[in-house]
Amino acid sequence: MTSEAKAKTQAAVSDGPVEERITPPPETDIHSAAADSVIRNNVYWSIGAGVIPLRFLDTAALIAVQVKLLKELGDLYGVPFKANAVKSSVAALLAGIGTTAISGGILSSGVAYGLLRNAPVFGTLFSLATQPAFAAAFTYAVGKTFKRHFASGGTFLSFNAKKAKDDFAAEFAEAKDKGIGAATAAA
Repeated sequence: MTSEAKAKTQAAVSDGPVEERITPPPETDIHSAAADSVIRNNVYWSIGAGVIPLRFLDTAALIAVQVKLLKELGDLYGVPFKANAVKSSVAALLAGIGTTAISGGILSSGVAYGLLRNAPVFGTLFSLATQPAFAAAFTYAVGKTFKRHFASGGTFLSFNAKKAKDDFAAEFAEAKDKGIGAATAAA
């Protein structure tokens, strides 16, 4: 091919100067596998917290698991632990999923869920059947949300629950839809 033909071909392909475009490689999370292991282990702990039959004790145990999870993820990513920020972040995420997400596919009304959970004898059985699944899905979603936040350079103080709400809800729904076993296997 002559130099004149090359010039015509290049002009036909590009109307302007040819620029070399370099696409940076996607950033990899070197802690991803270890973070998934931390999440998986804490999902199992949350299932244990979910089977505690005493109403406020199960909630306290679940909160303790969340704090443990976030401390371990923070340590892994080198993020200084801030207990007050952790508690408010977890509370904001929990409030963000709302009562319908808590009752999920089991019931469409949070009020009905609360009534069933407080019913004598049946309420305890109902809680034992639903609470571990909720605790596992919630822990999975919290772990995945903070894993993504820490991998992008975030800290406990820079975490914005309002911005993370949609990601958290998607992770929670995925864990709920896949079930506990599949969610922990994916973690």
